[in-house]
Amino acid sequence: MRLLSSFRRGRNRRAVRLGAFAVLAVLAVLAVLAALSACSSGRGERATTGTRPTAARVPIHLDGHFDDWTRVPVWSQAAASSGPLEAAWATDDAQWWYLSFSVRDSVSQSGMPGTLHLLIDADDRTNTGGTVFDAAVGLAGVDVALDLSRSDKTQGNGVGAGAAVRTVGPTGLGAYRSAYDLEVVALPSWSATRFELRIARGGTLDGFAPLGRAVRARLVFASTSGAVTALPAARYTFATPLDTRTRTPLVSVIPATANGAVRVVQWNVAEGSFRSPIHHAKLLAAVQPDVILLDEAYAETSDATLAEFFARKELAALGHWRFVYSRTGGRQRTVVATRDRDIRPAASMVRVEYPAGVLDSVRAMVPTAAQRLFDIEATAQLSSTGAWISIDGIETLFVPLDLQSGGFFRNAQDQLRVLQSRAIRAALQRERTSRPMRGALVIAGDFNAIGSYESIHTLQQGLDLDGSDLALSDAPRLGERSLVTWTDPAVGQFLPARLDLTLYSDAAFERTGGFTFSSADLSPAFAASLGVTRETSAQASDHLIVVTDLRRRR
Repeated sequence: MRLLSSFRRGRNRRAVRLGAFAVLAVLAVLAVLAALSACSSGRGERATTGTRPTAARVPIHLDGHFDDWTRVPVWSQAAASSGPLEAAWATDDAQWWYLSFSVRDSVSQSGMPGTLHLLIDADDRTNTGGTVFDAAVGLAGVDVALDLSRSDKTQGNGVGAGAAVRTVGPTGLGAYRSAYDLEVVALPSWSATRFELRIARGGTLDGFAPLGRAVRARLVFASTSGAVTALPAARYTFATPLDTRTRTPLVSVIPATANGAVRVVQWNVAEGSFRSPIHHAKLLAAVQPDVILLDEAYAETSDATLAEFFARKELAALGHWRFVYSRTGGRQRTVVATRDRDIRPAASMVRVEYPAGVLDSVRAMVPTAAQRLFDIEATAQLSSTGAWISIDGIETLFVPLDLQSGGFFRNAQDQLRVLQSRAIRAALQRERTSRPMRGALVIAGDFNAIGSYESIHTLQQGLDLDGSDLALSDAPRLGERSLVTWTDPAVGQFLPARLDLTLYSDAAFERTGGFTFSSADLSPAFAASLGVTRETSAQASDHLIVVTDLRRRR
């Protein structure tokens, strides 16, 4: 396998193709010139001017889309051909500082061939904090740094892993700390050429001071080759006064399903905790599902265990449940269930297996240390299945899945995800062609897409009834403006991410609503009315429940 020493160019955030990483060392001189260049006018000011900031124009939604950034001016701009970083944008509200940045070639923000440092002089004073890197590419007076693709937790080929924040003092960068301390979120989770992130303005009580009325900051990329390049340092003056009040969960109602719509719910139930599902039924019942797709059910999942689960009082109160589950997937089985409807197993998808020889052909190309992944897959086969359910007269094939976790662009795990998606696509196509009517599709589960977008695109491209791509449902998390579906503050190495996705036939269905649900976002009174606490979701799974409401297109 080719060494990952390069960023990759994306194509509409989908089919990401292999590209070459620009040689950074020879561009160091240009980086010096870039540091002296002026930033664009607007809210991000030059360090030497007093340009008045403009008011925040639109709320920023952390969704991996950038329509809401169109009226935000460029804050820092690279000189032509001055390294992998292209430009940065900045805006704010009362609680968050938002940044977006673009790169020349596609890369995953959690696993790069190096580390991207956001250096922040939180009080706009050079005589506090410390200096990071030199005058050409660094910044003096740095108080805090956010590291994306941290270098102390490397993956194969020196590629970084995860994120961290660090205080900075006279001796430079301090110890790595969880980026959850400053509530950092960055999307998209998969490889792309542009990203957006937020960082809390209010700091913490244990080392991170609040961001002041103005800050100076700089984005610096330190590659594994030793080359360091940067965008120009720039001052940013906040347009919105800081609100230091403690944020409290305010969600006190679950959005209702529109008339005629069916609520489709997907959830990675975390196979360990699902063995004792004391919380799962309450959480699922809270969102009033009509169809449920579960992934990562434990290996011993059976008719008896599922019958017992759906007979729990919270779910039984909603109706009579019928279900289908996979016979492949090892310790991570998948389930489709529906209430008060007929459900029929997809005959060719009871066992979803790899085509003969395909695992061996890829296994031979990966490093020896990674070959065990493929040996495990050969035994477990695919974590997927299929079930037919009629939705307002439309025969619909529901396909839950759980793809390989971990890795980075084009490494062994990423290649395995692509293999898995291709095998699942082949299986569902066989199932559809075995029937007189092709049938609509809903594909949902833990895609674990932290490398290339290819595994997602494989299960979108041309699979709708009219030959178009399946639509990807955006389901904002209740209580905040993000599409985060996974979070693990207890470990803290990886930022909250969008891993759990729902693809659907928009030629057959219109999406009438959708959201991501966590009990952590509920008001105490509303949580109590549902029989849960703010901690219940975290106790059940590190993944959140994702809801998509679909109605037959008229």
